[in-house]
Amino acid sequence: MFIRNCLTPRSELTVVSPEETVASALAKLEEHLSLPCVREDDTFAGIVSKRTLFEGFCAYRATAGGTDAFASFLQQPVAPCVDDSIRTLTLDDPFESTLDIIIRHPFVPIVAEGKLIGIVKRGDIQHALGIAFAIGQPADRLLIGAPEMEGALHRLFSITHRLDLNIVTAVTFDARRDALNRRILLKVSPTGALDRLVAELERAGFQVIQVARHEDTVA
Repeated sequence: MFIRNCLTPRSELTVVSPEETVASALAKLEEHLSLPCVREDDTFAGIVSKRTLFEGFCAYRATAGGTDAFASFLQQPVAPCVDDSIRTLTLDDPFESTLDIIIRHPFVPIVAEGKLIGIVKRGDIQHALGIAFAIGQPADRLLIGAPEMEGALHRLFSITHRLDLNIVTAVTFDARRDALNRRILLKVSPTGALDRLVAELERAGFQVIQVARHEDTVA
């Protein structure tokens, strides 16, 4: 999976500029949860959201005072309300780099030479992970434990090849942060050889933790 495959291009985005008034930004936010902020030269400045505007108003009211502070705030430039803490990525960065950003921010800004060329949205990342985990595809599912990974995938794929099984997906991950052993999520096309696969895996030193046949998951 590549970032470019999940990119919503700049031409399809609603953006705000740092010089724009708060009132203008609020009007745009009627249809969006957050928006990219882009300077005149198309360089990415940060994110504007209702949360950042509220925080900006609280800071403005503390210094401006008066009963009409909000009306005055609406006419201020949005620049002080821009969250510039978000990290940007480029098209050359690995797709998985988006994950650390998207858990903290509403989207991932993608730039080229500092200029915004698009964003990756949470829905795009969710879709990509769904593909990686083969969500919605008919498959028998096995959760497998492996005490060490060196040569483990080779042994596993040798078994599936010998049994003439079609691998839908195979994803590895840590059992726990402090654990030395690994887990492998293996999905194969529905097969009558599932029991034999389990036996072969256990004979090869794998721990088969969980097995779910396709017909059981859709029943």
